Amino acid sequence: MTSFDTSVVICAYTEGRWADLAAAVASARDQSVPPREIIVVIDHNPELERRAAAEFVGVTVVPSTGRRGLSGARNTAVALAKGEIIAFLDDDAEAAPDWLEQLLAGYRDRDVLAVGGAARPRWPGGRRPAKLPAGRGSVTGELDWVVGCTYTGQPTAEEPVRNLMGCNMSFRREAFTLAGPFAEDLGRIGRTPLGCEETELCIRLRQAHPGARIVFRPQAVVRHRVTPDRTTWAYLRHRGWGEGLSKAYVSRLVGSEAALATERDYLSRIIPAAVVRELGWLALGRTAGASGVLGLVTVVSATAAGYLRGKVQVRPPRPRPVPSLVHGPIHIATVDARTAPEELPVPERPVGRYRAAQVLVRDGDRTVDVLLLPVERGVVRLPKPATAPAPRRRPEVTRPPVSVVIPTAYRKRQAVVSARAALQAGYPDLEVIVVDNLPRLPGGDDGLRGEVEALGARYVVEPRQGVSVARNTGARLARHDLIAFVDENITVEPGWFDAVTEEFAADPSVGCVTSLVLPASLETDAEVLFERLKGYSNAVRWQRIDRDTAREDPLYPLSMARYGPGSCATWRREVFEELGGFDPLLGAGTPTMAGEDLDLFVRLAQAGGAVVHTPHAVARHIHRADWLELRERMRGYGVGLAAMLMLSVRRRPVTAFSILRRVPRGVARLAARTPELPLSDRAARSRLRQLRRDERLGLLGGAGALVRARRVGGTGRP
Repeated sequence: MTSFDTSVVICAYTEGRWADLAAAVASARDQSVPPREIIVVIDHNPELERRAAAEFVGVTVVPSTGRRGLSGARNTAVALAKGEIIAFLDDDAEAAPDWLEQLLAGYRDRDVLAVGGAARPRWPGGRRPAKLPAGRGSVTGELDWVVGCTYTGQPTAEEPVRNLMGCNMSFRREAFTLAGPFAEDLGRIGRTPLGCEETELCIRLRQAHPGARIVFRPQAVVRHRVTPDRTTWAYLRHRGWGEGLSKAYVSRLVGSEAALATERDYLSRIIPAAVVRELGWLALGRTAGASGVLGLVTVVSATAAGYLRGKVQVRPPRPRPVPSLVHGPIHIATVDARTAPEELPVPERPVGRYRAAQVLVRDGDRTVDVLLLPVERGVVRLPKPATAPAPRRRPEVTRPPVSVVIPTAYRKRQAVVSARAALQAGYPDLEVIVVDNLPRLPGGDDGLRGEVEALGARYVVEPRQGVSVARNTGARLARHDLIAFVDENITVEPGWFDAVTEEFAADPSVGCVTSLVLPASLETDAEVLFERLKGYSNAVRWQRIDRDTAREDPLYPLSMARYGPGSCATWRREVFEELGGFDPLLGAGTPTMAGEDLDLFVRLAQAGGAVVHTPHAVARHIHRADWLELRERMRGYGVGLAAMLMLSVRRRPVTAFSILRRVPRGVARLAARTPELPLSDRAARSRLRQLRRDERLGLLGGAGALVRARRVGGTGRP
């Protein structure tokens, strides 16, 4: 057996389980392969923490620093653990003497990133209740998952699985670097029977590293105590309801296909067989069969009801402390989660005052969250981080060279700033190409050439109008296999290229990587309203967008919000060229005004490709500060969307049916996109309605704009 340093983690929240907790700690100590350390995390219970610290000698006892709940406690332990393998044991479970030995034996293959084992119930009174049935001679029942134990349908020999059980699981440390921490909106909080946090983590791990293997090894056994209250009808209904809610949240986070693949097999094969068996017992006159059937129906029905409730629930899966006030000047700030003060001072404005602050919370080179917080008496009170410290970047990843293409037309001074920011981002092997798409005179450059070349960047003239043509020209001249397209009004922050290239190095199947783009300023009404309608400050979750992970979105692949901003995206050259580059009939500088980014994303999706959105690469966008310019920009979005859809149908006529099927939902989403505003902000509400009308009216002009774009002509393909 391979030797590993192992950390055993036990999380506890109540003194009511003290005897169980002591037994769990003792069983972890008495392993045939002793762990390097045992960490007991106390979930917001100072009295229990003091007692555990006094009585558990040689055990690390710490308070949870995360949000209240099991996930927050586990994340606390992950941040502290020193072992190569981190094993989790519930506070009401006792591990067999060879538990760790059996878990570690599952790590023979380097691709195995997680190993879990079996949980056997310790029933009250020593007898299985009839309402939780099992087959003759079987040690598992179909509903044993309700009490946190191995159930019928799980493997009986070592084999890969989708996810592990929380009471008996282990992970390589690097799994948390790949997938991030446990989701703290999931997981048990006190006696509330929510769960699925380990399911969501395992699915996210497979999405982050498709080659990862998660193994169930039934030889690694723990005994899980079942209290009498967990065998009541009320608990069965409550537990099923909580499981359904949890599955709904997981499906929002990782997609319904990944979240429910195992459950579909369980419902179609395991449950029907159990019902038939129990009905057979009932037909033979055994009354226990009636209890078994009723138990199966009760749990499955409650779970289905909870899932349906969770799917229609409008509350997002990760609530944020957003105040009702979203209109008026907003201060922009960045803090580090490890060193952030409790109160962040906000500078005074020459005229008026800041009413809120948008705060980017980082953990070194990782994004933790983006918060919108009220300003009170010149300060912002920062909440404690809602998640555990984000994992650091993997040092073993080799980052390839990158070519950066910055097209420019009317904002050439901004293009210089954008090029300078890219060169100062700290990436060692970088080529920056500025494509001048609007030289004022033949051979003239308004001094732009000198400024660009003084920075060490390349200056290129592309007289054919259109951002798509300019981007394609830059791509054709680029020397490297990764091409980052950055608009002239966007500046990337230090570490941007490191975070982006990490995703390409980690997954060769990824064709494009997008990043988190936040506003550079929210001083004017136009800037604030644009951020409310078109901003990406809510896209702080890592996502892999492909046919599998986006099926739960009824607008996929036509949902721009899914992909992230194409105005700051990096493409593999071979994928970009296979797709034919940006369509020169679309985009700024043409009659269609927009649509080129979504068009390329849709073509990638139709080709079976994948896009990764990483929030750890942060850039800043200069929003439209003028009201009339913003109105024109919103109209342009509508024109470009309509033109893009028409081009899609022209290329593939069958696409028309897909588009028509999505029109009702698309209209509903467009209508529901206006953010909440206080009733007193009547001017802001009126302007928001106007911007929505401008975008919808733009849709009507898409056909005419596409005709004019064709009349102007121009190939501009790479």
